[in-house]
Amino acid sequence: MSHRQDEVEAIFRRIADLSEESLIQLSQYISFLKWQEEQWHSPSAWEPDGSLRPIWVYDLIEHFGEARQAATHDPAGMEIKVAPASCGGLVRQAIWQHPPAVGVSVLEYQVLVPHDVDVLRMRFAAGVRDGALLSADNQVAFRLRVNGRILWSHLKGEVGWDSFVLDLPSLASQEAVLQLITDPLGNSRWNWAVWGEPQLIGLVYQQS
Repeated sequence: MSHRQDEVEAIFRRIADLSEESLIQLSQYISFLKWQEEQWHSPSAWEPDGSLRPIWVYDLIEHFGEARQAATHDPAGMEIKVAPASCGGLVRQAIWQHPPAVGVSVLEYQVLVPHDVDVLRMRFAAGVRDGALLSADNQVAFRLRVNGRILWSHLKGEVGWDSFVLDLPSLASQEAVLQLITDPLGNSRWNWAVWGEPQLIGLVYQQS
């Protein structure tokens, strides 16, 4: 029997001992893994116009331990961590960033961009986790600041994921200070904000 078959059988034995609730969570996570594989192997996810190819990926979840966490005022109520997040029933690996009661939450990365990057993009999803009771009068703002400039902002007042691919300054051979910001806009109740699978992607133009 192959090593792979041994691993599969061991997984099935562990699954048999799970509760019904855990089986539901497992099914959601398997759907997430399948979606992730499809995204990584889909040319359209990396090369929208066919003239670019990826040469570098910086995964913000993998480098979470290197990031600096801060609140602009009192950090009371702020929570920042990495964990799977379910938004609209779809589970993704995510950075949880519940803002504080007062001020905003800032998660800062310092990233050295390779010298040969022609185009720098950021791919991610902004979400509010299932169970949050947001409304039009109680929203959470997501912002992306790069080297001191706000380059993107988004409001959410309901659960679910919104996916984005942003064009950033190339910043080749430079250190980029990347800040993920969540703002409760005066009301942090139910601000269950999460960043799904955030990645910086460095691309180069393909030779004709």
